[in-house]
Amino acid sequence: MKVFYAFFILLLPAIISAQSIQLRGKVIDINNQPVKNLSIRFTSFGDAVTTGSGEFVIIIPQYVHSVDAVIKDNNLQILYPVNGHVLVPADPNAVTTIIVSGGSTSSGKSVDESIVKYSKLESLLKVVGTTNTELKTFLEKFIELEAKRLEISEAKFREEVARNEMSDAVFAEVSPVLKEYILRLNNLKTHFEMFYESAFMSDPSIEHINSATRAYNPSFDTIYNNQNKWQSKISSAWDGVISENFASAVNYMIDEIHKPYILQLNDCVKSINDVRLKIDNDGKSPDEIKSEVRTKVTAIMKSLGIKIPILENRFNELLTRLQHSNIN
Repeated sequence: MKVFYAFFILLLPAIISAQSIQLRGKVIDINNQPVKNLSIRFTSFGDAVTTGSGEFVIIIPQYVHSVDAVIKDNNLQILYPVNGHVLVPADPNAVTTIIVSGGSTSSGKSVDESIVKYSKLESLLKVVGTTNTELKTFLEKFIELEAKRLEISEAKFREEVARNEMSDAVFAEVSPVLKEYILRLNNLKTHFEMFYESAFMSDPSIEHINSATRAYNPSFDTIYNNQNKWQSKISSAWDGVISENFASAVNYMIDEIHKPYILQLNDCVKSINDVRLKIDNDGKSPDEIKSEVRTKVTAIMKSLGIKIPILENRFNELLTRLQHSNIN
């Protein structure tokens, strides 16, 4: 009997170990930065302190499927999982993510700040691999709590969230197109400056110009064809003032750059081809045509050297306002 008892005592730690598992986790803030030296109490199972990389380990019984976590720092609150209810993953090697934020006393007091937090959390939860159901549950709870804290209706908060999501979508649609246009416009100007003179005799030179023109045209067409739709969306997602700024910048692009100068460059290309192909041009000699093209291209390049930076500044200012303007 004594031998059996001694054997049981030796075996007991192994039995207990076999019935326990390690819950591994990491605590991060809404900027996806680890939170170190944070003490977390897991109800009924003890405390854990995060490492310098925000990680922690807590021993729990194998049969437990969820634990409740509480932060022992009044300046912080658990945002995710909702209500600090941590589900134990089936994979013992999986790392559970806990997201924390400043407590209610340090939370922003405006709808704008809450929506920025909402967007950050939505993006972060997608990054850490939250399921669609978990994400929806969390965001619904967040809206409920923030609306109550801000003393506005949930419907109003949802409306502002939807507006913010629309503004993000419009910015993502408009921004690369405006930047692409400036790039193609500068590229077209550079190619004319470098190759128009030699294009009278060189096939590669005229092809460089034609290639730059082919790259420019669809960029211009995209803005021209979508300007009314984008102006309306900007008005809805931001306000009428920014919408008018967008319309004014696009009109400058069309009326001050494209029509008076880019279309003239097309005429210059035609004249260059007339000389190359020895096509009669109202009885003008090749030298006369070359002289006219030189004079015209020189004047256009000088004007574009002034106009393009103005347009680029207007586009950049517009995009800055679209990116950073507060939601009304």
